[in-house]
Amino acid sequence: MTKEELLRLLSAAYTGPGSAEEGTFVGDVLRACADAMAQMWSMDIDGLERRAFVSTAVGDWLTAVCADRGVNRREGETDDELRSRTLAALAATPASGNADDYAAWCGRAEDILRVKVLPLARGNGTVDIVAVGLDGRAPAQTVIDEAQEIVDRERPVGADARVIAAAETAVNVSAGLKLMDSGDLEAVRTAFSQSLADFCRDTALRSGVVSHGKVLRLLLDCDGVADVSGFTMNGSGDNLELETGAVPVAGTLTLTEVRA
Repeated sequence: MTKEELLRLLSAAYTGPGSAEEGTFVGDVLRACADAMAQMWSMDIDGLERRAFVSTAVGDWLTAVCADRGVNRREGETDDELRSRTLAALAATPASGNADDYAAWCGRAEDILRVKVLPLARGNGTVDIVAVGLDGRAPAQTVIDEAQEIVDRERPVGADARVIAAAETAVNVSAGLKLMDSGDLEAVRTAFSQSLADFCRDTALRSGVVSHGKVLRLLLDCDGVADVSGFTMNGSGDNLELETGAVPVAGTLTLTEVRA
């Protein structure tokens, strides 16, 4: 709300003695009040509705609103990552030892990115919680131990709940590359390695398949690549199927330049 809008409201509401026209005592007082209120509005009130919700807050405001909902920002965590984790926690409908409960409990461990809950994994009354670390790889044993301690405190009496590290499955890529005139094989290898690592992290425990087409697209999208031939993952031209509880990680990259 602008100073002029506030002044109009104040002038319309004034019913005391004397004129509220500009240059009068009352008018000067109302203008000073309107100016102060406009500054307060712009600094403290305007946009408050955007800062108060998980879906729209950013920066320190997002950290605060997520903390109010029981989700604390992790070191190095971006706004989008924190927002996604908090919205997922809010969307869950915990009961008493269901899959959402176990996922939420393990999520309290500082270095766990996400988990996959496997009910009845070892028979009646058992549940396995497969965990992946912040880097998309198998977490260290200390992280698993921390999550296990939390689960042991929270789980229903009699439940046999076990937190385990995800098994890593290397994605080994082989391909021939036709490079653009400005292309550099080592630069392509570095860029593709990072893209593949990011892709594996994003899909870890979310999919049981590593898409042949999507990984090929990552390589084609690297700067300097004109075309790709003979593309395989783990020696195959098909999708890579993962075992239950396994996550993909970037493996050996055998990239050779093909000259016309």
